[in-house]
Amino acid sequence: MKYRFITVLHRMKLETIKNKGTELFSGARISNGSQVLTETLETRLMSGTLGVHSINEFENSVYVYIDGEFSEIHTQDKMDEIGTKYTFIFLRQIQEFIHCLWEIKDNNVYVRDGFLLAYNKHFEDGCTYKASLSEIYSYSTDELKESIFSDSEIHTAIHNFVPSTIEELDEEDTFGGQLPNSNHLFKVNNSNRMGRAIYFTAGARRSAILPMKIVSYCNALECLFTIGTSEVNHKIAERVAIMLGTSKESKKDLFKLIKNAYNYRSTLVHGQHLKGSEENLVSISKGLDDVLRNLTVAKHEIFSKSDKEMEAFFLELLFTHHSGD
Repeated sequence: MKYRFITVLHRMKLETIKNKGTELFSGARISNGSQVLTETLETRLMSGTLGVHSINEFENSVYVYIDGEFSEIHTQDKMDEIGTKYTFIFLRQIQEFIHCLWEIKDNNVYVRDGFLLAYNKHFEDGCTYKASLSEIYSYSTDELKESIFSDSEIHTAIHNFVPSTIEELDEEDTFGGQLPNSNHLFKVNNSNRMGRAIYFTAGARRSAILPMKIVSYCNALECLFTIGTSEVNHKIAERVAIMLGTSKESKKDLFKLIKNAYNYRSTLVHGQHLKGSEENLVSISKGLDDVLRNLTVAKHEIFSKSDKEMEAFFLELLFTHHSGD
């Protein structure tokens, strides 16, 4: 059976119109044009199964659609066995692309509902399946605005995008992605510092509460920098400053950012109330998001080294830094 999967990229806008769309990977395209929507949604089958509310969400939207074929599936009964699972799989692939958009810049793009249309020759002779994800991302500042991406930004995100294969996602024990898995947290599954940091960064982006964003961002930094349990926040502040700072002033600013963030984090995780107002946290949350983006995109090899090698690296970097002042 042939198929078409389609989903809205909520809160996203493109600077130019993409009719057929720009290719994400083989068979998958991102678009904001009306042609594909018309031929897909204005059918009796889709209008009857999606419903008016779901269809209206595609109006003036940016969306992704994927065309392909299940070569070994020839009947609806067989399709029913895998339809919902594969709808989740495609949603997870697009969610991976959304991470690449975050690597370009802070944004609040997310996917929620995905629809899979499986058919033999024509859309009208097919059947449909739906799946939904619950991860809704927000700006680091909690601003309510659309995320506008230029052509060059989209092409950069696509260039960096390496989607998990259907086979990889199909092997997971979470029904094709219906539930997020926790493999990246366990040593037996080759857990690594960067994978754990990305997990906690995504947790920060999912939270709509600024103080909790800061807690998750700090957790992400600990995944990258922590060795041992002594003077954790001081060491992280120091290491972020000497890795990312480009001048004496910028290093001071980064050091202060991390120290301030940890003051708020410590208050929260120990069950105490925060002083001041949420407005005081906006610049801290944004700063942490920028720091983690820079560290994630750089893919520095030190984060794949042993604890002993990391300790030696930062010690050398620290003394090089001081000797250059």
